[in-house]
Amino acid sequence: MKKFILVLILLIAIAAGCIYLLIPSTIVISRSINISASDKALMRKLGRAEDWNEWWPGNKNKNDILASYPLDGFLFTPGAPKPLSVPLTIDANHFTTSAELTLIGKTADSTTVNLETRIISSSDPFKRVNAYYESKKLQKAFDDILVALKKGYSATATLYGFEIRKEKVKDSILVSTFEDVQGYPSIDKIYSLIDQLRDYAKANNATVTGYPMLNIYNTDTTNYVARVALPVDKKLPTSGNISYKWMLGGGNILVTDVKGGQQEIDRAYKRLSDYVSDYSRTAPAISFQSLVTDRRAERDSSKWVTKIYYPVM
Repeated sequence: MKKFILVLILLIAIAAGCIYLLIPSTIVISRSINISASDKALMRKLGRAEDWNEWWPGNKNKNDILASYPLDGFLFTPGAPKPLSVPLTIDANHFTTSAELTLIGKTADSTTVNLETRIISSSDPFKRVNAYYESKKLQKAFDDILVALKKGYSATATLYGFEIRKEKVKDSILVSTFEDVQGYPSIDKIYSLIDQLRDYAKANNATVTGYPMLNIYNTDTTNYVARVALPVDKKLPTSGNISYKWMLGGGNILVTDVKGGQQEIDRAYKRLSDYVSDYSRTAPAISFQSLVTDRRAERDSSKWVTKIYYPVM
């Protein structure tokens, strides 16, 4: 009997020794994935905890403040974002730990995303084993998170909120006019300028080849400049306030389609500006709206279709 007890104690000691030998005092989990996106664009999304609902692989969270996200029995809570990383608190059954989601820009449109944590093992062998098995589950959760993040933000439509296309300038011959106005230009004012250009093109036997173009900017808090243009099939002479304009045919231009009114158009402009900044592009000419929908005929702005063009180098 004593011999049996001694053997049992020896086996327990060996098992405990194996636990301490095979399971380190600090368990490191580090997983990475490459995403075809700018690190600045990704950070803008990851820095807003509520935007995690767009790609999170587990249940969504509707709280905008101090949002926590469950996955595979773990609760992930993003902290205050840093310049290129987001700290996380992870609550598990047998431990609570911190992690860091870090963005490493490789090129202008390639980023490595790394998710890493360190779990301190207990000196209690049973808790140590539990922590080990939990860490294996957490490693899988990390992989699921990174795959979901890549799937969610590899496309510009999800990363910027609009599909942004790179195209070449087609309508390079334009006639243009402008007017200084007090207050934001009305639809009737904009189309009165467009009508001037249509009449001028017709009088000079020119064919309009595309939709009217519009650019509005403010010179101060109350005064605006409304500038409109029409693409035509031949160069026309300058006359009074109507002038010939030329855009470099075949030049690079970013294009996005917008459905909705001025608020949605402004949002698209902001996202395009973010894109230009993220990829260190410069604008050699002013951006403009292409008025696909005749806003004078369709007064319901929710039905407007507008293309935004943003020339870039």
